Amino acid sequence: MALKLVFGAVRRDDSEVGKKPLERFARALEEAAGLDVHVFEAPTYGELAAAMARGDVDVAWLPPIPFIALERKGVAEGLVSQRRAGRAEFHAVLVVGVGSPIQTLEELQGTRAAWVDPYSASGYVVPRIELDARGIDPRAAFSAERFFRSHSEVVRAVIEGRADVGATFGGVDAAGAVTRGAWLELPRGDTVRVLAVLAAIPGDVIAARNDLPKRTRETVTRALVALARDRVQRVFVRDLFGSEDFRRWLPAGYDQLRDQTAVASAKGMLEAEEHGYE
Repeated sequence: MALKLVFGAVRRDDSEVGKKPLERFARALEEAAGLDVHVFEAPTYGELAAAMARGDVDVAWLPPIPFIALERKGVAEGLVSQRRAGRAEFHAVLVVGVGSPIQTLEELQGTRAAWVDPYSASGYVVPRIELDARGIDPRAAFSAERFFRSHSEVVRAVIEGRADVGATFGGVDAAGAVTRGAWLELPRGDTVRVLAVLAAIPGDVIAARNDLPKRTRETVTRALVALARDRVQRVFVRDLFGSEDFRRWLPAGYDQLRDQTAVASAKGMLEAEEHGYE
């Protein structure tokens, strides 16, 4: 009997269509690794991290912030990094309506902010760190703040006038031009404009619990790398993660983000007690 492995990811949506990419990926991983792969879908990044800490999830797709939180607690280690558009890193981006009078970060005072999730690097954590570094206290700058739980919903909130500024992700080419972003994938995406491209963020990680046998971790790592390079199976990787490739995980860029989140958390900017950045 094949060893059972629980693979966790944040739920994309509750529809049957939304569940299919993860199920297809799980079947592909099952075949490549020779394991009995089960799926765990969490509604939020925080709940996924908590499930991994409890031992309910063996391997998971994790954005940088929940991965750092689990790594600090000695729960997880990286297996592979994801690459999109040939790059491992991405950027935090602030967007406003195309007709918004806001032209500078200083003009965000008193505005309504749309965030993704307390564990989202580009949709919450890094923008707050960057604003603080530029002399804008994110704890006092906004008249209202709300979590919308997905990048697309943040952009929709800006488009529909429910928020004045939204934080999301962006892919940047070698010339510094934004070539990828949640707004580019939505109807009326041309009604928002980029206010600021902020710091680069290390890419998402597929990580395993530290107490998973070393042999199993290596088997899963090899299977993931192979899946991303298989002409047929890599379609499932792209559908689920938007990734073109998996590479064995390297900690490039993570040391700085670890330090930044620790400092910001200590200053009370990241809800550390509740969400476990420390």
